[in-house]
Amino acid sequence: MGMGAEKRWLFTLFLAALLSLLLLLLLTSLSTFTSPKPFPSIIHHGSHYPPSFAYFISGGRGDGDRILRLLLAVYHPRNRYLLHLAVEAQDEERHHLASQLRTVPAILAFANVDVVGKSDRVTYMGSSNIAMTLRAAAILLRLDSGWSWFVTLSAQDYPLVTQDDNVAVVWRIRLWRFWK
Repeated sequence: MGMGAEKRWLFTLFLAALLSLLLLLLLTSLSTFTSPKPFPSIIHHGSHYPPSFAYFISGGRGDGDRILRLLLAVYHPRNRYLLHLAVEAQDEERHHLASQLRTVPAILAFANVDVVGKSDRVTYMGSSNIAMTLRAAAILLRLDSGWSWFVTLSAQDYPLVTQDDNVAVVWRIRLWRFWK
């Protein structure tokens, strides 16, 4: 009789562990289908808050992956981003870049990255490059005017300073202007 009671106790323990595991798996799978925003949606702007930047990142044909890598290197929720592929790039490359952006949870949550849909022909040594940059600034102002600084980057650039370094420089400039 002692052996039968021990087997029933082990069976009950095994059954409880299995039911707990199934319940845990069920709760985990439900949480993947309901996706609440994991990031705060309100970002404050103004002189009492850290500055925000507007980035214009551009590249040519075949630079979609480089643009994405550069974006992820400088990405911060406070900033605004406009990505541009030159007219020589195929529409498929633009769609591929836009679809890659939809896989990054922070970019989805803050909705602060846009891709230029129709590009103009640009000569980087001529006035069309300046016109493209001014057009990008105008688009970024229309999308969100809460930024303080405008930064242009090329797909071949790599960030030399971090977001925190940029913010520290801006705060020093503000202090210098205050004490001046």
